[in-house]
Parts: sequence; structure tokens; C-alpha cells
Amino acid sequence: MLAQAAKFAIQLSPDALGCAIATALATRIRPLPATAPEQAALASARRLTYGNEDRHAAWSWGEGPRVLLAHGWGGSASQMAPLAQRIAALGFQATAIDITGHGASPGSRTRWEWLIRDVALAAQTFGPLRAAVGHSAGGLAIMAARGLKGLRAQRYVCICAPSHPFPPVRAIQARLDPRPGVIALFQDYLARQFETDWATLSGGCAFAGAGADTLLVYDEKDRFVPHTEGDRLQALCSQARLVKTRDYGHTRILGAAELAQIAGDFLKGGG
Repeated sequence: MLAQAAKFAIQLSPDALGCAIATALATRIRPLPATAPEQAALASARRLTYGNEDRHAAWSWGEGPRVLLAHGWGGSASQMAPLAQRIAALGFQATAIDITGHGASPGSRTRWEWLIRDVALAAQTFGPLRAAVGHSAGGLAIMAARGLKGLRAQRYVCICAPSHPFPPVRAIQARLDPRPGVIALFQDYLARQFETDWATLSGGCAFAGAGADTLLVYDEKDRFVPHTEGDRLQALCSQARLVKTRDYGHTRILGAAELAQIAGDFLKGGG
């Protein structure tokens, strides 16, 4: 109902107002429900806080070098909990965060700049980091935070991460069918949150400088972020390691033992 009303309003509005309507819809969070295994894994964690006034929630497992985990858009720390639990079993302290508008952190909306800000704040709170691990939008956020916010880790793991924020653009196009002028303004709005322009952002600038310290993991059955994004990013960052799985899709991969094995081997490697 809301999307239909927004679609009708956009057709009758100037491009600037149409972009504002699209933005209001795009920043709303529709939480993904936690599965029983995710709930069980989260229940075994220690609760922490981070960020300004310690209002944001985080969850930690194990002891050892710190590994920070960031969920994707609409996800939560619970979504990352099974992977965090397996990483902790390898001798790390795995800490999964709830980003603004998600999980137990405040708010019901979010923005890309808040994802970038929150992972950087968490890194400042919990660092130094052996690794930063991000799924989907969280993967793009940790890579952008390196250049924009000074996030530092010895290793970076990006799981099904888009090279740039094209998923919300495609979602707006599919749901609202806006005019090209509205889409251009919406792309500009997204790019400003990465402190650049759309052409530079869509060129993969968030991953600039990634090398042997970066692992890219994609699944061939992912219908949300195509696995070809991994090929594109490896072409831009030739020293980054690319691994593809075949059976999980965009979110189910997070609970896969195969992913934990791949990520764990990378985290335990030298460097």
C-alpha cells in the first residue's frame, strides 16, 4: 500500500520531490527475522555497547585477537551470530554489531553514511582488529570506512558485498518506476554519503587499495548481489583473494560451515 502510494506521488511530483519520496521509502528498515540457530548463537554471547553515549549494541564470543562483524541492510548481529560463534571457536574474539536502525541499536531507519560511521566507531571502541568482516552492505561499509574514516584491520572479509550501492537503486526502480531524473538525483544522494560522485562510486572506489589483505566471498546462487561482482572487484583489486560457493544464496551463506572454514583459514593466515 505504501509503495503504491509513493509510486503514484512520484509520478505527479517534480524530480526533487520524487527523490525525497524515494529516499524516505529507501531508508526504512524492514528487519529480517532471526532464525532459531541465529537466536541460539546470539544467546551465547556477551552483550557490549559502542558508539556515542554507548547506545549501540554489540555481541561478543570468545577470547583472542578481535574480529569485528558487520551485518547487511535489514540484518542484525543475530544474522552474523553463527559465523561469529565459529570464528570464536578458532581462537578469536568475534564481535558482531547492530548498526543504527537495526537489531537492538536505536532507530528505525538507516543511511549508508551511518553504516560507514558505525563500523568505524565500533572499530575505535573494540580495536585493534585482526579483521573486519562484513556481509552485503556491511562489506561495502567496512571497505568504505577504510578510506573515509580510517578504519584499520589486518584483514578484511567481504561476503556477498556489492561493489557500490546499486541494490537500493534497483529496488527503487522496480518498486516505484520513477523517471530517469529521479533516479539520477537518488544516485547523487547515495554518492554524497560516500563523499564522491556516482560515476566514481560505481567504479568501485570504496575498494581502492584492497590487496592480499582482502578476501572476497560470493555465492553463485545469490540473486541479490550477483557473484559476478566478485569478478569485477578482483579485476579492480588483482591481489585480493576471490572464493565462490555454490549452494547458499545471499543470506543462507552466513550459517554455512563452508564459509566459516574459508574465512577462518584466511584469518589464521600470516600477515
